[in-house]
Amino acid sequence: MVYLLDTNILLLSLISTSFDVRFRETYKRSSNDFIISVVTEGELKSLAFQRRWGEAKQNDLQRTLEKLIIFPIKIQSVIDAYARIDAFSQGKLADMALTHGLSSRNMGKNDLWIAATAHVTGATLITADKDFGHLSPYFLKLEQVDVQAYL
Repeated sequence: MVYLLDTNILLLSLISTSFDVRFRETYKRSSNDFIISVVTEGELKSLAFQRRWGEAKQNDLQRTLEKLIIFPIKIQSVIDAYARIDAFSQGKLADMALTHGLSSRNMGKNDLWIAATAHVTGATLITADKDFGHLSPYFLKLEQVDVQAYL
């Protein structure tokens, strides 16, 4: 199985040993591949600056990134998926209306890139937040992690 990790999952793994151990127990199997969007790499490096991570923590981040497949966004299929997902989220995609019970919403631009990457790669997106719920199952497969259960 291929999983695309949302930024919050990697951040939690880097800052919480108990989360990291439980997450690995749940998802790390030899048959599983983990990928991230290049957007997640940028977000994590920005957070490292913002939170003034020391050399050891930055080295942990770099080692973690080196173990992952980092998927670029400058690929036409990702750009097209971004546009469709954004229009869908706004309730303005002509050939695909929001389903009953869903209302239009503004997604963060980085979340749109991450969702588009999951869509194009066919990876199951693992996240700790609810920002992607309206996209499943139309654009991506989604697994939401209950953070409290992992701590």
